[in-house]
Amino acid sequence: MHGMVNRSIEEFVRSTYGEAAWQAAAVACGTDPQGFHILRDYPQELTPRLLQAAGNPLAKTAAEVAEDVGAWLAGRESLRRLLRFSGTDFAEFLLSLPELPGRLRMIVPGLEMPSIEVAGGAEGYRITSVPHQSLWLCALSGMLHALADDYGCLAVIVMDDSGLWVSIPLADYAEARPFSIGGPAAGAA
Repeated sequence: MHGMVNRSIEEFVRSTYGEAAWQAAAVACGTDPQGFHILRDYPQELTPRLLQAAGNPLAKTAAEVAEDVGAWLAGRESLRRLLRFSGTDFAEFLLSLPELPGRLRMIVPGLEMPSIEVAGGAEGYRITSVPHQSLWLCALSGMLHALADDYGCLAVIVMDDSGLWVSIPLADYAEARPFSIGGPAAGAA
């Protein structure tokens, strides 16, 4: 697994639960408490162990922690901007999800993510990954929850054994967070 993935989990645990929680999770899953190198590859099986170790003290599953990490990542301004650039509304954003792995590779060369397939329309959207990876879909679910809020829409996101089902009962449920492609003006107060 690319070091950026594990480093994101590390940063989430440190910023959300504190340094002691990170140290305990690192020791529990058998990795260096000093942290991950973002350009190094790690064994594939380390990531689920890390998610589980982070969740154990909180009585959370690896899937729940992965979803929390996804929501946290979508709130990081640089990633939020990349994601929001993908659509003028939440439905358009969902339809652009197949482009996400390629966009991420432009930012982080060597980062291999499962491809994303989206099908559907008015009644809802079916989102799957190829190959099917449930923890990746959990993280994507967290991102989608955060982005639905960011767009100001009410979305129902359900995960089952084959993927995610997203319906949008209210596209204009709340006021969307401000967003412009240029970001805040330089020197703006």
